[in-house]
Amino acid sequence: MSPAFGAAPSVTSWGQLVEAAQVGISLQLIVNVFTTKAQFTDTYPEVLSHEAFARALVDNVLGDSASEASKAEARADIVAALSPPVGWTRGDISRAIFRNLSRKPATGAQRAATAQRMRQQVTLARHFTETMQVGTADWSTLRAVIRPVTGRTDLSGDLSTLVDSALGGGTLHAVTLRAVPADADGVAPATPGPATASVQA
Repeated sequence: MSPAFGAAPSVTSWGQLVEAAQVGISLQLIVNVFTTKAQFTDTYPEVLSHEAFARALVDNVLGDSASEASKAEARADIVAALSPPVGWTRGDISRAIFRNLSRKPATGAQRAATAQRMRQQVTLARHFTETMQVGTADWSTLRAVIRPVTGRTDLSGDLSTLVDSALGGGTLHAVTLRAVPADADGVAPATPGPATASVQA
């Protein structure tokens, strides 16, 4: 979920998510509960219209990795899925986007650049949270960790150095890519959603 709100998860919130999964709570329920928490609602207030939510989510997830036409298509898909008769929740939308992106190849087809950017962000966020175990809940710090990451960010070296660079205002652009496992974002196999919803990011 890191790319959805542009921040690495705090150690505490990550631990809570892992614990929920370990006791058998479904990923769908975890995501829907997460979207009611301040980490999500600070970025996407509940008062946002479907259109405003779609715009903010698409901007955060796609960044500059997609054309304006692709962004407009993604926003329209999100608004349609949130609206009747589909009526998905914001959690359903978030899960669908990341499930779809996690299945995209790193090269080639439409939105591959976005999928690679997401994989890179998740890899660095996981390192920050799981390996470095930085005990901050400061939102500006958590956002700074992944803000400069692109699909071209070189993650083949010392990830702690990259985090330090990000927190120092550096940019993490390079051309060397490291393969990231398809399940690096922790997304479990999807359960089918409504047939009329085709949310892609």
